[in-house]
Parts: sequence; C-alpha cells; structure tokens
Amino acid sequence: MSNGRCECDGPGWCERHGCRKSPHFYRLCRSRSDYFRMWERGLGPGQHQQRPHQTAPLRGCAIHERPWEGSARPKPWQYRVTAAIPVLDTPDLLEVVIDILRLQTMRPFIIVVDTGSTPEHLSRIESLRSSDVEVHSLRLNGVRHPSDFPAMAMDLAFAVCRTRFLFATHADCFLRKRTLLSEMVELCESTSPVVGYELSPRKHKDWKGMVGHTCTMVDMASMDEIGAGWSLRRLARRYGVEAYHPDPRRPNWPDTELLLNYLLRENGITPHLIGHEENHIRNRDDNIDHCRSLTSGLLYNDTYYQTALGWAEQAMEEARSRIEEWRNETSPRESTGRTAVRNGRAVSEPAEPPSPLASSPEQ
Repeated sequence: MSNGRCECDGPGWCERHGCRKSPHFYRLCRSRSDYFRMWERGLGPGQHQQRPHQTAPLRGCAIHERPWEGSARPKPWQYRVTAAIPVLDTPDLLEVVIDILRLQTMRPFIIVVDTGSTPEHLSRIESLRSSDVEVHSLRLNGVRHPSDFPAMAMDLAFAVCRTRFLFATHADCFLRKRTLLSEMVELCESTSPVVGYELSPRKHKDWKGMVGHTCTMVDMASMDEIGAGWSLRRLARRYGVEAYHPDPRRPNWPDTELLLNYLLRENGITPHLIGHEENHIRNRDDNIDHCRSLTSGLLYNDTYYQTALGWAEQAMEEARSRIEEWRNETSPRESTGRTAVRNGRAVSEPAEPPSPLASSPEQ
C-alpha cells in the first residue's frame, strides 16, 4: 500500500477507508495526496463520522497492536481541540450542538459528560457516541451543592482531554461562526492561554474579568502547569469551608468557575475576553447563540424553563439552517481570515482559501 494514494482496483467499496468511492473520488484518491490524507484520517468524502468502532482497550489483540489506543480514526489526540459539553436531559439540543461543532473549520474531538439524565434521555445521549464523540456519565447519589454537577463534569473533561486545547461550552450554546474555534486557538497561542466569554454578573465582588464555561478555550499545557481545576471541594478547602452547601450568606459562592479563575489570578494569567453575557436572557452575538440557564430552569424554575425552551427551539431552527448552509459549502473559506490582536482587541485579516485539510485534525 502506498503512503500517498489508495491502491484499490477501481471505484466502489474501499475496505481501507470504509466508504464507497465514485469514479471521481477514486481518481482523487489515486492522484491527490491531500484527499488521500483526508480519507486516512476518516474525514474524506463519503466517510461518516459515526463509523463503527470499539471502546478502548480492544480485546483479543496482541500488545504490539496497541489495544489501549482503540480503533477510532482519527485518534482523540490527533485533533487540535477537544470540546467539552456537560449535559442533563437535553438530547435534542445536544445533537444540534454536536452537528455544529463537527462543521467548524477546526473540527474538534467531542467529550459529552452527562450529569444525571433520566434513563430515557441518557439512552439517547449515549446513542450519540461515535469515533469523534465520547459520552461519559456521572451517576451520583447526591452532592452538596448544585454547582457540583457541572464542576465535576469539567474536572472529568480536563482529566480525559488528550489534545493541547480544550473548548468548554454548554448544551444550550449554538455556535454561529464557523471559524470560531480556529480563531480562539490562535488567540490562545498569541495572546493568553485562556480565551473566552466573561462570567455573567455575580453577587460576589470579584467576578469581573473571570471566564465562564459557556464559550472558553484553554491551553491544557498551561492548565497542567498551574494545577487548574473546577472542584468545589478543593475551592472550599482553600478557604476553610467544610460544608459548602448553598448559603444565603455566601451568594454565588462557591460557584462552578471560581477555583479555575482564582488559580489563574494566583499564577498571573489574565484571560483574553472575547464576549460578555447577561443572566436569564438569550445571549446572541456574532459568535454564539446561548439560551442561558435552560438546564437550571428545567430543574428549579419551570416558568423560566418554558421561556428558555422557546428561545432554544428558535435557536435550534436557526442552527439547523446554518448547518445546512455550511454542509453545502464544498470548499469552506475562513471568511474572517486570521485573527490578530491590535490594541487589546481581536481583529480579522484576509486569509488564503484553506486546503482540503483545513477542517481536519492535525497529526
């Protein structure tokens, strides 16, 4: 087998790449090394993301076959970015969020962390598992604080992340810009190891300048260096608080993002903010469409949940239109080009059209 082209006998089913190749695709695979590499990575025309694979470690394999690496192609660590999504009881929204992420020009590996969905919803969420999507599940008997659920989910995401960058987002946050992840990675490399949206207003006085986990990119190498994390238990212990259950004398404390942000400040890391949000509204700008607090409304405030659900239904309809539009783009261009930083703000510069591998994970 050549390293630069397929050696199938002709058009039809390609056993190596697990797809059917038309005469046109067969010619491309024989003559174009860039297309060949796309098929090698599982990203070529005709290859479906949900190709069959087995969860690692593989059974019945010799050690030289490296069974711990699993059968998924590409491997999780061959992407540049991992997207982490905590979820609870919202499989319909999650499906759309995943479809949008898959169409980013820098396509991420995706980690879904279920935080206690009902069996019916969990079954649907687990059905989304594929070669580019892992589904993990927290089945807990109880926690001290409602923010323990997303904090534990994000700690798990940090622990299982196998890429240099991690993108934290929500199951009710729909991306509106196809180049968003690639631009955020570039800002992480050039400006700050933490790039994202500012935490929405809180009652504790130090929230300004903190990042939330709605839409935030982090450089995991930097996070590892400072021992970053999300644990409310760790946060409370640092301040001598043993029982950190909700207390009106400590409004919004502890909170999901506090430990991470305190550690960033202690280590002199200033997040680069690319957006701001308000509480209890639909936050919509050029980058995201976020139906804020839909899950907490589902659990604790049915009146608000019905309002947020209306936002979500409209947001999903608009997102599906974007998905259809993006899928019809045969050669997506990064219309905003490269992201530069001038006077402390992200601006765009013209870019050359990407190669066919522009949306592929890096080796």
